[in-house]
Amino acid sequence: MTSVEQREALQRSRSGDASAQGALLESYRPYLAVIARSIRRKPLRADIDDSDLIQDALLEIHRSLAGFRGETVAEFTGWLRQVAIRTFRRRLRQELGTVDRERDLDNLSANDSTPSERAMREEQTMRVTTALAGLPREMQDVLLGRHLHGWSYAEIAQHQGKTEGALRVLYLRALKRLQGTLVP
Repeated sequence: MTSVEQREALQRSRSGDASAQGALLESYRPYLAVIARSIRRKPLRADIDDSDLIQDALLEIHRSLAGFRGETVAEFTGWLRQVAIRTFRRRLRQELGTVDRERDLDNLSANDSTPSERAMREEQTMRVTTALAGLPREMQDVLLGRHLHGWSYAEIAQHQGKTEGALRVLYLRALKRLQGTLVP
């Protein structure tokens, strides 16, 4: 869904169009998936995966939509992100109860800039996470591991069952592909 389509769907959903609301929320699934994957360093229980977290977030966003007071897609994206992070935090706290996860979530929800700066950052974050969501999972893992978690190539290679050299090549390919998606 393009940003123009998102804007139209947002307007229609605010007017009570359930179909537009469903399409709008569904368009954010890749964005939520990247946020969920970036928060989780290790799998939770076998019966809880990212799709469960995303479903919980979408349900909470649906329930809370009447409380959204913004007007723009960027404001909606920021609001949606905060609701999703709170939902992920609650679910992860139930499952893990770790301080480390909360620290990761606090970093994601930092709120120390002006509204226009936050809106611009949210728009940029949406573009990057959508582009990242379009990459194969192993490319997402290597980029998130290096840039979000700060893991070494050796740590990621061990996690993915690859050699460090193969992982470095994968990393460069992932960066090139991501840049190709983001830069016109």
